[in-house]
Amino acid sequence: MTRVNELLKIRELLQRRRREILTVSLGTHRELDALKQQEKDPEYEEGAQSELADYTLSSLVEAQRREIMLIDAALRRMDEHVFGECVDCGTEIPMERLEAMPFAIRCEEDATSHELETRGGRMATSSL
Repeated sequence: MTRVNELLKIRELLQRRRREILTVSLGTHRELDALKQQEKDPEYEEGAQSELADYTLSSLVEAQRREIMLIDAALRRMDEHVFGECVDCGTEIPMERLEAMPFAIRCEEDATSHELETRGGRMATSSL
């Protein structure tokens, strides 16, 4: 399979994942709304459980929002014909890395260097 075909496959996966997130996100928002309605019920005594559920669902919404932003950025880079190029050195990011991490903007070497520079230390984990 050529790189162009592999990139088209990644685009399809990103678009499918985006649709899935948006569908799940609608359900999450409905659950948050229902939870907030329950809190208005005077018989709703389990405030701690409500707060935990609210926090958990809010965290999920935030994670979904961040993933949508990463997907949109990757699709934009595809449209601009720069997807798969390292933003630091300009080399082609290996397809194996892009398949594993389609949001990657750096080759593995530059991602490691970037993490060491920004976070400092040898224990830093690689960025996308």
